[in-house]
Amino acid sequence: MKNFAHYTVEEFAAEPLFIRWVQQPDDVELSNFWQVWLTNHPYKSDEVAEARTLVGQFSDTYMGMTSQEMRTLWKRVLESVHTIPEIDPLDKEVKPLASAFYLTRWLIAFFVGLALVGWIIWKIY
Repeated sequence: MKNFAHYTVEEFAAEPLFIRWVQQPDDVELSNFWQVWLTNHPYKSDEVAEARTLVGQFSDTYMGMTSQEMRTLWKRVLESVHTIPEIDPLDKEVKPLASAFYLTRWLIAFFVGLALVGWIIWKIY
């Protein structure tokens, strides 16, 4: 378990679990976790509120997707990675490794872009 008690606003805003909580408020398990955590760490409520605002602004501006649309998009990405023509003729033992390589490459590109946009927003505000 991560020690969120020492997180800054920026660290909360970059934390995948926190981002999921802000973007998917209907997730009961996540909501319960963060509500209990905030009850146990009330001194962090201002930082959490500011980080929620940051994530919310980014999500509204750049994502504009519901959680269902996001799941559909990831499903399509995964399906397309598994059907890349270059890896179809590969041996069944090698194909999962090649698929993982292509997926990793896309994920790295996505997160680098996300970090760049976050840095730009941070510099602007």
